[in-house]
Amino acid sequence: MKRVLLLTCLITSLFVLPAYSLTLKKELTAVRVINKPEIDGHLTDDVWKGVPIAGDFIQYEPSNGKPSNFKTEAKFIYTDHSIIVGVMMYDNNSDGILKELSKRDELNNTDFLSLLIDPFNNGLDAFEFIVTPAGVQWDAKVVKGNEDSSWDAVWNSAVMINENGWSAEIEIPYSALRFPAKEIQEWGMNIVRNIQSVREKVTWNFIDKEESGWVSQSGVLKGIENVNPPVRLSFTPYFSTYFDKSSDESSVDVNYRGGMDLKYGINESYTLDMMLVPDFGQVQSDDEILNLSPFEVKFDENRQFFTEATELFNRGEIFYSRRIGGRPFHMDDLEDQLKENEDITENPIETKIINATKISGRNTKGLGIGVFNAMTKNTYAELTDTLSGESRKVKTQPFSNYNMLVFDQSLKNESYVSLFNTNVYMPELEYVANVSGTEFEFRNKERSYGLKGKGIVSSRFGKGESDEIGHYHELEFGRIKGKFNWDFYHRMISDKYNPNDMGYLNRNNVILNNLNLYYNNSEPKGSVLVRNWNIQLSHEARYKPRRFSRFTIYYNGQMKFKSYTDVGIYGNFRPLHQYDWDEPRVDGWKLRKGSSAFAGAWISSDYRKALAIDVRGEYGKRLGGDNLQVFEFEIEPRYRFSDRFVMSYQLEWGRSLNDLGYVDDEEIDGRTKVYIGDRNNSYLENKLTGSLIFNNKSSLTMKLRHYWAKAEYNSFYALQSDGRLNATDYNENNDINFNSFTIDMVYSWRFAPGSELAIVWKNSIFNEDDKVAHRFVNNLKNTFDATQFNSLSVKMIYYIDYMSLKRKG
Repeated sequence: MKRVLLLTCLITSLFVLPAYSLTLKKELTAVRVINKPEIDGHLTDDVWKGVPIAGDFIQYEPSNGKPSNFKTEAKFIYTDHSIIVGVMMYDNNSDGILKELSKRDELNNTDFLSLLIDPFNNGLDAFEFIVTPAGVQWDAKVVKGNEDSSWDAVWNSAVMINENGWSAEIEIPYSALRFPAKEIQEWGMNIVRNIQSVREKVTWNFIDKEESGWVSQSGVLKGIENVNPPVRLSFTPYFSTYFDKSSDESSVDVNYRGGMDLKYGINESYTLDMMLVPDFGQVQSDDEILNLSPFEVKFDENRQFFTEATELFNRGEIFYSRRIGGRPFHMDDLEDQLKENEDITENPIETKIINATKISGRNTKGLGIGVFNAMTKNTYAELTDTLSGESRKVKTQPFSNYNMLVFDQSLKNESYVSLFNTNVYMPELEYVANVSGTEFEFRNKERSYGLKGKGIVSSRFGKGESDEIGHYHELEFGRIKGKFNWDFYHRMISDKYNPNDMGYLNRNNVILNNLNLYYNNSEPKGSVLVRNWNIQLSHEARYKPRRFSRFTIYYNGQMKFKSYTDVGIYGNFRPLHQYDWDEPRVDGWKLRKGSSAFAGAWISSDYRKALAIDVRGEYGKRLGGDNLQVFEFEIEPRYRFSDRFVMSYQLEWGRSLNDLGYVDDEEIDGRTKVYIGDRNNSYLENKLTGSLIFNNKSSLTMKLRHYWAKAEYNSFYALQSDGRLNATDYNENNDINFNSFTIDMVYSWRFAPGSELAIVWKNSIFNEDDKVAHRFVNNLKNTFDATQFNSLSVKMIYYIDYMSLKRKG
């Protein structure tokens, strides 16, 4: 540990943090106007005359650094309330401009114009506003190069296609931005144009693809003076009605819900978001799978409050928002509390959120602060006596409080240092879980080398239980600029480290060392546009006790051709036998596995065409020991019937033969016995999605998914202390047949800025038993015979902006 700290100090001393500088940046002056133009897409208003022009756009791709083949001209004006940009995008074939319609915050086969604004001009954080020739809006917060499109602002735009190409006007109210309160503003700014018909993407200020960071490669917008950050206060009340019905019941359950989201700008830097009485009933269904691994499945977060403006809370990777309002703490402990003749008649799978609040932002000195807090109600299960019919309630999780605090200081050269803490508190159980740590990244002046790292400590304290304290650290150093790059990565996680009360970690007790070699070339040569290759050497060991786990060579490569067909290969090779310390599910036990090889390939066709297709295939084999073989195949055709109607079908199939996996364990005469099964696993997933876009404000989307998985056991073995297997007389039925069938159909209408009416129908079926089906049709019939749940809901949200009301008196 001392050597690691010494090495960190020596490398850090090489990183001098000089004044912020880049290659020459373009500059543009915005002009103040008294009366703004009508936002209609035409650039003929007198107000646009004489305004400085941003031109001479440069290719980002395919030929990075070469002049654009398409003329683009942009102008900026501003008023006391908003900044307005007018852009003329010339195209000799205006009839060929691609303009596929989509939902808001989705970009399909279309041209687009992107405006990037960095009000603090720090090269790290920015706001991005995109409009397409069909008038579709897309916006995002950009933090350290990552686009968060769940962030939504209210702004105005209009487009017009004419004989010379297409033009756009974008008006962004100051209430949609955060900028410093000073007399003279100087903002980072860039403009990106995508010409989809020829797959050319161009920028006003040159973005070098071989240089890390694209926000920092923006130009400068000057001329904005004497504008004050407005009061940023908005309310979004909602009202919803749900009609829920289970196939096991004859009645329909009707629920009415109401609540509100509040957003308040504390000052020009920080914003308060509050969610009062939340409603997540219309959130898209999770893609449930059969999980035979020892690790928890991590699902995506689809709840907007937990995805919007949460970039600071990603520090340290200790915040997994699905924990909040997720599975109750003692949901799986009810079997031990059952009395004679009792059954579990109700056991909620989610806790109910009372409210949630977050404060986030970054000031002029680069200090980012994030504060998050949420509370959940008492959650009860119901146990019923089958003879008397009497019921009693059992608490599966008491009132709980979830909190996170983050301080993130931006430094020169896109460097930063962060401090963070999460806390989960359950007063009734006297239970506290704390995770505290730091994360940093340092880059040199040329931004050609980088050093990243983090150190975290977790602690859990519960009444009547011994304290549990663990630690985690990682370091990564490498070259990050140019075609040839490399890095060395080290991670150590102790056996007691556990952030999972509010975070997600699939396994601890690991020491990992990786060496990565990269080659990335975006210069077109012959028929090839892009070539990317990566090789990784990975050594993994157990933290406690210090034992070897596995050595792996990973590889992957990708090539993009001028036809815009992409092909790729990937795989890994493990030349030595390996030890799996997680599969036995008993601490200190391991499962010995032989050497192995795995390979995959994929191809993706040109998405400009009406019919596009993606295909992927994989094969893996154990080279020593057991006879494991793994097959996977995926095909996804997509057909665009028109610019309004698109459908895609995804079929994914996988099968593993002679897979060794945990079955059971028991104590016999004070000795632990672990049973391992030899099984054949397979799954088949069918997914059909479609979208019918009526206009840039209303749409109908559908997602239908059926997932069928099964596991059939061939034989069973007793695991030995050396990781090998011996014969056993264990022979219980552990076969599994699992089905998940879901339908999500959504009609959405944005009837006013920031306001929406949504009608959602959801259908779900989940079925699991130990009788494996072998015919698809019979399995599907049995699935439909299982309990179905249907939900039809109507929800309306309405956006109310304080400043708009004030201006209207």
